[in-house]
Amino acid sequence: MNQTNWSDDADEQMRLDALKQYHILDTGPEQQFDDIVTLVSSICNTPMATVSLVDEHRQWFKSRLGIALDETPREIAFCDHAIRQTDIFVINDATRDHRFSDNPLVTGPPFFRFYAGAPLVNRDGFVLGTLAVLDVVPRTLTQEQRQAMSILSRQVVAQLELRRSLDVLARTIEERDRTQQQLRLSHKHLENRVADRTAALNIANASLKAQFEETEKQAVQSQAIIDSLPGIFYVFDENGEFVRWNKNLERVTGYSGEEVARARMRDFFGSDEDKILAEEKMRTVLAEGKATLEADLVTRSGRRIPYYFTGVRINLDGRVCSAGMGFDITEQRRSEESLRLRNRAIQASVNAIVITDLEGNIEYTNPAFERITGYPVAESVGRNCRFLQGDDTQQSGVTALREAVHKREERSVLLRNYRKSGELFWNDVHIAPVRGPDGKVTHFVGVLNDITEIKHYEQELERQANFDSLTALANRNVLTDRILQAIAAAQRNGTFMTVGFMDLDNFKFINDSLGHNIGDELLKGVAQRLAACLRGQDTIARYGGDEFAFVLVGQKDEKSIAALMERILKTVGHPFDVQGHKLFVSCSIGLAAYPKDGKDADTLLKNADAAMYRAKERGRNNFQFYTPAMNKRVTERLSLESKLRQALAGNEFALHYQPKVDLRSGLIVGVEALLRWHTTSGGVVSPSSFIPLAEETGLIVPLGEWVLYTACAQARALQDAGFPPLRVAVNISARQFERESLVNMIREALETSGLEPNYLELELTESLVMENPQEVIKILHDLKGMGLLIAIDDFGTGYSSLGYLQRFPVDRLKIDQSFVRDIGADPNDAIIARAIISLGHSLGMSVIAEGVSSVEQLAFLRENDCDEMQGFLFSRALPIDELTLLLKDNHNLGAH
Repeated sequence: MNQTNWSDDADEQMRLDALKQYHILDTGPEQQFDDIVTLVSSICNTPMATVSLVDEHRQWFKSRLGIALDETPREIAFCDHAIRQTDIFVINDATRDHRFSDNPLVTGPPFFRFYAGAPLVNRDGFVLGTLAVLDVVPRTLTQEQRQAMSILSRQVVAQLELRRSLDVLARTIEERDRTQQQLRLSHKHLENRVADRTAALNIANASLKAQFEETEKQAVQSQAIIDSLPGIFYVFDENGEFVRWNKNLERVTGYSGEEVARARMRDFFGSDEDKILAEEKMRTVLAEGKATLEADLVTRSGRRIPYYFTGVRINLDGRVCSAGMGFDITEQRRSEESLRLRNRAIQASVNAIVITDLEGNIEYTNPAFERITGYPVAESVGRNCRFLQGDDTQQSGVTALREAVHKREERSVLLRNYRKSGELFWNDVHIAPVRGPDGKVTHFVGVLNDITEIKHYEQELERQANFDSLTALANRNVLTDRILQAIAAAQRNGTFMTVGFMDLDNFKFINDSLGHNIGDELLKGVAQRLAACLRGQDTIARYGGDEFAFVLVGQKDEKSIAALMERILKTVGHPFDVQGHKLFVSCSIGLAAYPKDGKDADTLLKNADAAMYRAKERGRNNFQFYTPAMNKRVTERLSLESKLRQALAGNEFALHYQPKVDLRSGLIVGVEALLRWHTTSGGVVSPSSFIPLAEETGLIVPLGEWVLYTACAQARALQDAGFPPLRVAVNISARQFERESLVNMIREALETSGLEPNYLELELTESLVMENPQEVIKILHDLKGMGLLIAIDDFGTGYSSLGYLQRFPVDRLKIDQSFVRDIGADPNDAIIARAIISLGHSLGMSVIAEGVSSVEQLAFLRENDCDEMQGFLFSRALPIDELTLLLKDNHNLGAH
C-alpha cells in the first residue's frame, strides 16, 4: 500500500494550510455531502459512513451517518492513518490489529470493528481528510466497493473544490464592494473640490454684486463676465424664479431669455424626484448658505444632460437669493464608468496582471496573481518581479525580457517561475510599455498566463508516444527503433541479434471473467517479471493487448537464448496474487534471429509472430525458434483475409436486427444492426472469427461503411412502409473512429437514405472512448451536432473516468451482458447493474441492458427503473423480412 510521509512538519503545515483554504471546518450540514455519505453507505452495505476532515488536533465530521459524534481527537482517529495513504486504508477487524485494539473508539462506544477510508486528495495533491465507511462487526470490501469509494471520494473533492470556488466568488464580490466604496470616496473628494471652487465663486459673486451696485455700465460688464463663464450661471429668488442667468443657460436648454424669465427653477428638472430634490437643495442654500446637487438638466427638446449644480446664498437688491453654476458632467460619468469596467475586468481576469515601474518593481497585482503565485498583494507590491525566478535566472526568456524593458517595447516570453510554496510553474508572460501624456514610457504592464498544465500535457504526450501507459514498457515505436539499432550493431560486429514475440495463454478468459481491472494488474505483473528476466541492454516492449516483444543482443548462441526462454516461462508460470485472486498464466514465445530469419524489423517481427503461433499449436507454455515452414499458418490467415475481401465484394453479408424494448410501455423502440456472413457455399462464418481479422487488416472500415449505409437504408424503408420510426443502432469500431472521414461518411449515409439523424444511434465501446478521451470528446460533439444519438456499449467492463463521462455528450449507457447474465446468482453483478442505472440517470442518460434472457432478470431491471432491454427473452437478432413480420404483429413485452 502506498503511504504518504507526513513526518515533515513543513509538509503537514502545507496540508493544513490547504485545508483552511476551503473554510469548511465547523460549518453546518450540506446536502451534497450527506447524499454522498448515504450513497457510499448503501454501496458498501455499512451502517455508518462519514466525510471526515483532519486538522491539527481533531478529525471533524462534515457529514456522518449512523454516528452520534461531531468530532474525535486526532490521536485516536482512524482517519489520521488514512490521510497518510494514497489508496483506500482498510481495517478489517480493529480488535485484531495491534495498532487499534486498545483504541477507545474500539473498546468503548461506538465499538468500531471495521473501517475503510478513501483519502480526499485535492488538485494540489494534499490529503484533506477521508470518505469512510464503518461497522461494529468485522468485514471486507469487494473490489467494486473499493472502486465506488474511490469514485465517490473524488466526487467529495469535486464538491469541496466547487464550494471553495463559490467562496472565492463571494470574496470577489466583497472586493467589488470595496471598490465601489473607493469610488464614493472619490466622489466625495470631487465634491470637496467643487465646494472649494464654489467658495471661489462666492467671492466672484460678491465682487460682481458690488460692481452691479456701482453703475449700470458695471452691470453690463458683469453680465458679460457671467456670459463668459464655462458653465451655466443662475440666480433665483426664494420662489425659485430666475433673477439672473447667463447665455449658456439659454444655449444649453434651448429656451429664450423671455421663456427663462417666466420659468421657475424646478421646470428644468424632468422627474418628480429631481424636482423635489432641487427644491430641498434650494431651501438648504437659503437656510445654511450653500448646497450642491447632481441631477439631469432637461432641455426644451426633452434631452436629459447630467449636471453638477452649486448654490450659495446671496443678498441681491435686498432680496435673499440663491446663486450658482452648473457643469456638464457627461464625460466625467463616462470616464468613471469606463474606469469601473476596466477595473472590474482586471480584477476578474483569470490571468495575473502586474503593473511595474521601469525597474521592474511591482506597483499593482490583481487577485489572479495571488491565486497563481501564492503571493498576496501585501507581499508582492514593492518587490522586483525577479523574485518569481528564484535562483533559476539563467533562462533565455529572462534575457529577452530584460532586452524588451531596455528597449521599451512589447515582448512575449516563456519563463520558469516559482510559487510561494516553491513549486515550479511555467509562465507565458507578455509585457507592454505604458506611456504618459508626453509619450514617454512610465510603467510596464505584464500579463502572466500559467501554462503548467499545458506543459505537463505535452510531456505526457511525449511519454505516451514512446511508452505503454499501462505497463510503462516501451511501445511499438521504441521497439522498432531498438530493432534497427540492434541490426546495425550486428552488421558492424558480425554477430547476431534475436527478436522475441510473446503472447499470454488464456489471458482473454481471465480478462473476460474477472474484469479488465484485474486483467490490467496481471499485465503489469507480467511486465515486471519480464523486465527482471532480461538484461539492461535488452529491450522489452508491450506490443498490444496481451502481446509482448523483446530484442536480445550480445547472446552467444541459441543455447543461451533457450536457457533465457526457460527462465521466462518458469518466472511467468509462478502464480500471481491480484486483488485477492491467485492467478496462473503461461506464455507462448516465438523467436527470429538476424540475419538468419530476416534482415529487417518487419520480417523479424512477422517471423517471430509465426513462431509464437507455432508454440501455441504445440500446446502453449513453450517457445519455438522460427522455421520457414511456419509461414503456412500465415498463408492460412491470408486465405481467410482474401475470402473476407471477396465476401465484401460479392455481397455475402447481411444485417440482422435485434429489437430494443421500452421497459415501461413494452413496445419496440429501436433495433441493433448485427453483421452476418453467409458464404456462397451456404455456410455461416461466426462473427467472432472474421470480425477480429477485419479489425486487424483494416477491412472493418469498408465493412463498417456497408453496415452503416445498409442499416440507414433499411430503417428508412421500414418508415416508408408505414411502421412507426425506430432508432437503428450501429456499432462503430476503433478503426472507423480514428478516420477523419467518419463524420462525412455518416452525413452521406443519412442524405443518401433519407433517414433523419435522430433515428441513428452510434454504439461505441467503453474502451474505445477512453483510448484518447480528449479527441473523442471533439468527435462526439461533431456527431451530436448532426443530431445523432450516442451510446456507450459494454459499459462496466472498461475503466471510464467519471470526470470524462460527464463531458461526453452521451445519450445512453448499455449495461454489458456479463453483468446481466448472473443477476440473481451473483449479488455483485446486481450491485454493479444497479449502480450503472443510478449513474446513468444521475448524468441525464437513459440505460439499456443487453443479453436479457430470463424473467428474473427482466423483473430486476424493471424494479430498478432500467429504461430498455434487448435479449433472447424477447427476440433473437432477425433478418429484415422477419423483423418486418414482427412489427406487423405488434409484438410487445406484455406477453413476457
